[in-house]
Amino acid sequence: MIKTRLKWISAFIFIMLGLIVLAGCSTSSAKESENVTLNFGSMDGPPHVQNATTFPYFAEEVEKLTNGRVDFRMYMGGALGGPNETLDNIVTGLMDVGRGIHGYNAGRYPVQSVLNLPFMAEGTGEELSIVAQKLYETFPEIQDEYWDVKPLWIHAADPYAIVTKGKAVRSFEDVKGLRLRTPSEEGSQMLEAWGATPVSLGAPDIYDAIQKGVIDGGVLPIAAIKDFNLTDLVDYVTVGYFNTNLFYVSMNENSWEKKFTADEKELLEEELLGLSMAAMAGRTFDEQKEKAEEEAKAAGVEFIELPEEELNKFKDASDHVAENWIKRMEDRGIPGQKIYDEAVRLIEENNQ
Repeated sequence: MIKTRLKWISAFIFIMLGLIVLAGCSTSSAKESENVTLNFGSMDGPPHVQNATTFPYFAEEVEKLTNGRVDFRMYMGGALGGPNETLDNIVTGLMDVGRGIHGYNAGRYPVQSVLNLPFMAEGTGEELSIVAQKLYETFPEIQDEYWDVKPLWIHAADPYAIVTKGKAVRSFEDVKGLRLRTPSEEGSQMLEAWGATPVSLGAPDIYDAIQKGVIDGGVLPIAAIKDFNLTDLVDYVTVGYFNTNLFYVSMNENSWEKKFTADEKELLEEELLGLSMAAMAGRTFDEQKEKAEEEAKAAGVEFIELPEEELNKFKDASDHVAENWIKRMEDRGIPGQKIYDEAVRLIEENNQ
């Protein structure tokens, strides 16, 4: 009797294991043969250089690397949510993939924001994007900030200039009292240190705010003059590497885990994601900067180069912003000085 029962139990276990294996194979094969369309949400309109150049390239490469199995449906101009809603919409899955600005999520990416600090933007958009991606890949403290999404790449814009309407900034004194748009906490601290008034505003709202006199201008990448149709609206651009801002392109975790096969994920990691896309996104901004500057000058916008003595006044006034950031990180048990020093080293390495 006992032997008979053991035989039946063994047979049952064998059958169940077989069914589990078959179910696994069936699920895998169904996944590989099933076409998937993912939603890609962008806060900016179709003419924005990232929408017009970078994202279509990314979508084409994903389609190619998955043998046509995975493609994207683009939703631009905030159709799936505005700048402040992007991250939440990625986390909840309303967007499979979205691009946002770290600074629109105050306190959410404090360690990655080391590159938002004043005068950490010495270099091109491509170089700064490579630095941002390398910092992410180097420090677990930065990786931990993306705990609820799958980061695809991180990138920067070209260095931010002071872009104004009506009043030129030719000296440190000229910036005092101006109402200037900034998208980050670090940028706000920098403007306050200069005696200006920071205004937190999403990039798509800059045009109306300047036109209506709500702000005098902003600290913006030069590429933004073209991206947001400011060419005929602004009068002056004071050039400098005052700061930059970081952008994330992230995927919903469930979409990453369940809508790609293991082989596809490995191939995407090796061939496309990370440094490759970060460099391209930054380079795209650099190319847009050249076009924006050429068109703006042709429209009569004056580009102002500050004497070194005046530029140093801006820098000296805002030095404490970085010092405070380092202390804040160290107080939290995060190696702020080490991360800051590595960021500076990478910037200098790229410049060389």
